[in-house]
Amino acid sequence: VLPLVADELNVKAVVFAESEASFGRWRAKPDFKVLGPKLGSRVKDVAARLVADDGTVAAALARGEVVELAIDGGEPVPLSPDDVDLTQEVPEGWGVASDAGVTVALDLEVSDALRREGTARELVRAVQDARRSAGLDVSDRISLGIAATDDAVAALREHRDYIAGETLAAELSEEPLDADAHRTDTEIDGASVSISLRRVNHPTA
Repeated sequence: VLPLVADELNVKAVVFAESEASFGRWRAKPDFKVLGPKLGSRVKDVAARLVADDGTVAAALARGEVVELAIDGGEPVPLSPDDVDLTQEVPEGWGVASDAGVTVALDLEVSDALRREGTARELVRAVQDARRSAGLDVSDRISLGIAATDDAVAALREHRDYIAGETLAAELSEEPLDADAHRTDTEIDGASVSISLRRVNHPTA
């Protein structure tokens, strides 16, 4: 179902990482208000042990596990996620969230190509809205005119075939259709967009 997940989340692809560490290292710090009364002066040893952690202990705590820290000169100290403050060192340009042992990361950098693709999807959505407003059946083929400014023009030209296919446009022009066409004006990402369309008459048998 990964293609469905990608489509619903509006992402290009969904892949599985080899390990949680791929998304950035977890860090744990003692919650002194919780551990101080329990451990007394040993809480400083726990803090030092967590500073030296390579991320393994913190990652286990982030998964909800209880871990035991080996502290010199005494019994191991059990730690639960409630005993620490957890943070994750996230790579720049990424968004990361974890819950119930599952970590998800999003590459938040949007390239110009991705931005144009997103605009093309918005153009399709706007045309579909215009089709419904015009009272067309879902199977009706149309003549379509899209007059746009700024980035919407580049998206239209780059994704022309995709837009025509998704909207059942037998003809697609960058100029408005004549006055008898159904017309809708809108704005997409700051660009003015004028949509005009009419149903294509089916030839008689």
